[in-house]
Amino acid sequence: MSELEEPYTFQPVLRDPLVDAHRAERVLLVSGKLYYDLVKEREVRGLGERVAIVRLEELCPFPFEVLRQVLNNASDVRWVQEEARNQGAWTHVSSRAAQILEKPLVYHGRREDAVPAPGVGKLYREQQEMVVGGALDGL
Repeated sequence: MSELEEPYTFQPVLRDPLVDAHRAERVLLVSGKLYYDLVKEREVRGLGERVAIVRLEELCPFPFEVLRQVLNNASDVRWVQEEARNQGAWTHVSSRAAQILEKPLVYHGRREDAVPAPGVGKLYREQQEMVVGGALDGL
């Protein structure tokens, strides 16, 4: 059966299919295609049971209750985005996540910048590796 047919419905938050966020050492909260880079890096580093990657599929209206259920009692939750800090969903998500988390949401992404991308492929790849790697460092 296709996931687009009944009885399936849109899910504003997608749990990690492999790791329960309640048991993970670290939960990465992400929106967009960066999810796939994080899954690949988690596998490369052998962190399968230690890191849960939760996808936030709907930013507005913000899914407070669903996210609260998914992140219930998670001690280390980090927002990861590939956009610059001042251009992605960070400011929208951080203020809302603060209402449901016991600890502040930690940011992993590019620093603030006036441009959405560096414009040089090599520099973009280096920054992307820093974002993805930084989210998993320390484990």
